[in-house]
Amino acid sequence: MCQVNEKRSSSLQTATPLDSQGVGGNRVGGRHAPPAPPTMGGGYLDNCTTSNFTKKIAPEKKRDPRLLELQQVGLQPVWLEIAEQVGVDVFLNIWRILDARPAHFTDEGRVLVPIRRYQIFLRYQRNRYIDTLQSSGLTPREIRELVYKQVGEKMSLRQIERLCSKGKA
Repeated sequence: MCQVNEKRSSSLQTATPLDSQGVGGNRVGGRHAPPAPPTMGGGYLDNCTTSNFTKKIAPEKKRDPRLLELQQVGLQPVWLEIAEQVGVDVFLNIWRILDARPAHFTDEGRVLVPIRRYQIFLRYQRNRYIDTLQSSGLTPREIRELVYKQVGEKMSLRQIERLCSKGKA
């Protein structure tokens, strides 16, 4: 059977005069006084139970009730997703800015938002990276390897040389 109050200590217990001499100065087995408690730390803490190590669950993020209102006025799912991602207040400010451009209005009461593809921005960033690598004196082969490792895009040497020769990498 396991003893609940058992303590383990990595520190050495120092003997007291009573411990070393025993009762009455004799060193006979059963007549020793109980050992003194450890003078330093060690052992298991009494408050370390398995219940102290339960996984903390983060409270659920409450959904903004205005998202339902945006849905009820007829916003498309992509705009609802954006509003949920950036926050309703930020979305309402963006919507107000877009709505202030009458040239984008349609006869159906919609605002058309011309926006380039996200891929265009990624390509621009990749080309700036290539330009930086070329400015630091790397060869097209070295640039190709780094672009593949860092950006994950396979490019031909011809593509890289063309970008480097234009100075528009």
